[in-house]
Amino acid sequence: MKRSVFFTLAVAFVMLFASCSKEVKLPGTTWTANYSKTITYMGASGNVSLDMTIKFIDETNYNMDVTTSATVMGQTMPAETDNQKGTYTFDGEKGVFDGEQEFTYNKDDETISVTVTVDDEMAEMFGTDKITLTFKQK
Repeated sequence: MKRSVFFTLAVAFVMLFASCSKEVKLPGTTWTANYSKTITYMGASGNVSLDMTIKFIDETNYNMDVTTSATVMGQTMPAETDNQKGTYTFDGEKGVFDGEQEFTYNKDDETISVTVTVDDEMAEMFGTDKITLTFKQK
């Protein structure tokens, strides 16, 4: 009898922790990120914003829409949208876009993070050579 109760409790304990897994499946999901920063370009200060949407089409393909807008010296430039298609790999925690740009999935806050290294001109404008983008699932 004691062994049966112990076994039942052990199974319940294992099931409790196994069901708490927050593993994410990317195919068929859509993720968005927004990034806004005050920049300085050729002595002029302005705001730049990026709105990004990643759609994971299947196990290896994605589409990403990037809409950029900028306001410099009181002038707002028309927003531009760029669509990119590519491939990715993902092991449930870490992934790579197009064989070169790494990303990670954070189980605790259910986000995807991408840290992009920018060129020298962009680094001067943004005040950093790395920009971290945080995507939340829609």
